[in-house]
Amino acid sequence: MKKTSIAIIILLIVLAIIIFFYINNTITGKTIEEDEYDSLKNYSYTKAICDKTKFCQDYEIKCQDKEVISVVALTGAVAQFSPDWEDPRSEDERDRLCG
Repeated sequence: MKKTSIAIIILLIVLAIIIFFYINNTITGKTIEEDEYDSLKNYSYTKAICDKTKFCQDYEIKCQDKEVISVVALTGAVAQFSPDWEDPRSEDERDRLCG
């Protein structure tokens, strides 16, 4: 009797685990629809923009496709580098905002 009860409990646990993973994959599986594809063209990111005195400020840059929507300075996200500091980014990386 005890062996049968233990076997049933183990079988129920294994069955519950299988059902959990099957339902989890079904719920989180996603296809990209047209509306979602359009939203992928709208994005934002942060970027440090430096001036000639090596003072750098972080900005949040919002883009729509390849056009800049807004550039907002982030408060407190600044750095003053020494005069001999060289920005490791290429000129194109430093100047490009969207696209």
